[in-house]
Amino acid sequence: MNDLVIPSITVICYLFAELFKVIIFKNKNRFKYVPIIVGFIGGVLGLVTEIIYPITNNYFTSIMIGIISGLASTGADQIIKQLKKVHDNGTDLWNSKR
Repeated sequence: MNDLVIPSITVICYLFAELFKVIIFKNKNRFKYVPIIVGFIGGVLGLVTEIIYPITNNYFTSIMIGIISGLASTGADQIIKQLKKVHDNGTDLWNSKR
C-alpha cells in the first residue's frame, strides 16, 4: 500500500488539473493557478492519507509529500504537452534543433 500512495496522489491531482482546465477553458489567464491548486489538493490528500493510513507518522512530512506529488502532476502535464507539440510539428524529438 505504501508504494501506491504517492503515484495515486499525483494521478488524482493531474485529473483535478484537467478538470480545472475544462471548467475555465475560456479564460486561459487562469491556467497559471493550476500549480497552486494541484499543490494544495496534493497537500490535503497527503494529510487525509496520513490520517486514514499512517505512513510517516508525521503530518508535516505527509503534507509535504502530497504537495510535491501534486506539483509532479504539473510536470507530467508539461511532458505530455511538449511531446504533443513535437509530434504535431512532424519533427523528431531527439534530433530537432532548438
